[in-house]
Amino acid sequence: MLDEFVKNVQGFLMSPVEAFKQVGSKSLGVAYQHYAVLLIIFTVLYGIVTLAVGAFMFNGYVQQLSMVPLIGKVLSAQLAKFGTFVMVSQLFYVYMVFMALLFGVFLVGFLLHVFVILMDGKKGVKETLKTTMFAATPGLLLGWIPFVCIIGWVWSFVLLILGFRDNNGLSFEKAVLVAVIPVVLGLIMLVLGISVVSTFVSALVSLLPRPFSG
Repeated sequence: MLDEFVKNVQGFLMSPVEAFKQVGSKSLGVAYQHYAVLLIIFTVLYGIVTLAVGAFMFNGYVQQLSMVPLIGKVLSAQLAKFGTFVMVSQLFYVYMVFMALLFGVFLVGFLLHVFVILMDGKKGVKETLKTTMFAATPGLLLGWIPFVCIIGWVWSFVLLILGFRDNNGLSFEKAVLVAVIPVVLGLIMLVLGISVVSTFVSALVSLLPRPFSG
């Protein structure tokens, strides 16, 4: 099983087209096992980075606070007592990311399959889920590295398009649309959401008495 996992990872990184052909006959269970192993590796490494960065920033805040004249030493000593809380909260955050990705891949796959159907895809939802899971390979391998993670997830997006073309029997143009349309719709929803919140806050501010509203 380990040899097959390593072979699949190398395939999706070096020759994704051939890799998708090789896993085309694999079961959904095999695809999810591949995804789960990568997710565990990602979670461990992401957790280490998150804890390290969090500890560095927290200690930096404590040190800066200690330099405040007169009361800095006292305040920094009190803030330092929250160090354990900060670490535990970060561990909880990492665990929530793990759970979201563990189950969220099915939600993403089902949503993407709606657009596969829209583009007259002939394969079932099983193939869409497999494509989604295998395409996540570079994103999970590189997603724990700050800044480099962008390359990994862009790479996964490209693999998603190739997977829709090769595994779901779509033309390249339709495969691009299946991957791009949900992103565009998500961005529109984000922009509209920000607009709603900003206009609501502006309306609340306008109701304040003039001395408080500025």
